Amino acid sequence: MMYDVIVVGAGPVGCKTAELLGKEGIRVLVLEEHPEIGKPVQCAGLVSHRIFDLSEVSKDVVTNNVNKARFYTSKNNYLELKSKNDVYVIDRERFDKELSEKAKSSGVKIKTSTKFENHRNKESFLELKTTKGDFQTKLLVGTDSPNSTVARTGELELPNNILVGLQTTVKSNFDVDVVELWFSKEISPDFFGWVIPENEDWARIGLATSKNSMDYFKRFLRMRLDTKVKTRDDVYGVIRYGLIKKSVNDRVLLAGDAACQVKPFSGGGLIYGLMGARFAKESCMRCLKENRYDSEFLEKNYDAVWKKKLALPIRKGLIMNKLIHSLSVNKLNFLFNSIQKGKLTKLLEFMDMDLL
Repeated sequence: MMYDVIVVGAGPVGCKTAELLGKEGIRVLVLEEHPEIGKPVQCAGLVSHRIFDLSEVSKDVVTNNVNKARFYTSKNNYLELKSKNDVYVIDRERFDKELSEKAKSSGVKIKTSTKFENHRNKESFLELKTTKGDFQTKLLVGTDSPNSTVARTGELELPNNILVGLQTTVKSNFDVDVVELWFSKEISPDFFGWVIPENEDWARIGLATSKNSMDYFKRFLRMRLDTKVKTRDDVYGVIRYGLIKKSVNDRVLLAGDAACQVKPFSGGGLIYGLMGARFAKESCMRCLKENRYDSEFLEKNYDAVWKKKLALPIRKGLIMNKLIHSLSVNKLNFLFNSIQKGKLTKLLEFMDMDLL
């Protein structure tokens, strides 16, 4: 069978892209290498109010609402800000599964335990090789992780900014409406640590760094918790960030983490990725309508279009990321104190949660 579009990766961005195309009557196949949608979880699960408009997922996935963020440099020094809009802690596995069911309801076929290996260009289609046989498609959409195989086989260069994130869920006592973000070179030299409460008794604690992640992670847990505690749900993941030079090639386009549609400052990929899914859907529809699948056409109708919306926020995030992690603890404390006293209101406008 010849598919109009094959999507590699059944995460939120892949399933949303497939769902939107399926609603238009497009023949779509999604390939997922893991045996179960939503596993393994590779996300802290903290999202803004925009997630529900973009995903159209129910609020049944919400495990907690938070309205405050504390930016720590040490246990005794922090800046507390209250959010103007709701911020949600979600069950990421349930979120992914709901999106996959929505895709199936739109006529999309999903094949799990099917790993994409490479593709070959034919005269009027692509032939995909997988661990479960070969498939044919007019268009290939890669939403398959920060280390995208589709990007590699499509000869698309990815940014080389890479972080390794580690997280566990801890039983202790937590402020249920407060997210903690910990900044200092001792905690993470190039990112930050986080504490995201699911409720008063359990919180997701993690951090990301570019090197020696486990050492920093163990040190952060000891510092934040003092005593040995019960843990569950260990999470490991890679964050790749930066503005990709080109997210398309002949009959191939990337979206989500594969296209680095990721906030550089926070590492979050759901909001930008779900925006990318809509751009990908529109681009695929235009390709199929005009029977144009060449790189030039895709660059104009996809790459340039999503970058018009997201390139500036990504660049702003890169600047903020570089600035924050270049500061000493004393300078960070001075910055936080200035914000607390209302001296840097313009900076707060710059720091929209979904624009960094």
